[in-house]
Amino acid sequence: MAVVQSRLRARMEPAAEVVLRQRFCRASKCGVVFWICQRCDRGQQYCSDRCREKARREQRRAANRRHQQSPEGRLDHRDRQRAYRQRQVRARVTDQASRAPSATGNIPLPVFAPPVATEEGGQSSLRNIASPGHGVPYCVICGQPGRFINPFQPPRGT
Repeated sequence: MAVVQSRLRARMEPAAEVVLRQRFCRASKCGVVFWICQRCDRGQQYCSDRCREKARREQRRAANRRHQQSPEGRLDHRDRQRAYRQRQVRARVTDQASRAPSATGNIPLPVFAPPVATEEGGQSSLRNIASPGHGVPYCVICGQPGRFINPFQPPRGT
């Protein structure tokens, strides 16, 4: 690790220059390349709040599924269902029934939305949110432009 840090320091130009770290989004089916500056880096694994929330939902579903399959989870489910059925027995409907449907009633036609193209040229494209402008990468947190230094590439001139 010390070797990587010394190479980064040796290759950095003025201290005012922002050095970016490259990351790949860890959300399922995303894999977007994004950049983050050292100041904002807190070990982010997701390119956006949307991907982070989606991954969290998947984690919770998996945990709930594991719990439901355990003996304790089965008992919890049994108790919830028993309470639900008891509430349904108590909540009897006292309103009158609706009128019988008319034999001459009109049924509206379904409305279909026009198709939206989600793929470019017949193939899905991999998104890259690293450089929306002229190829200059920027931090996804603070928006500061900078440059990427590959810590595994030896410095030039050595």
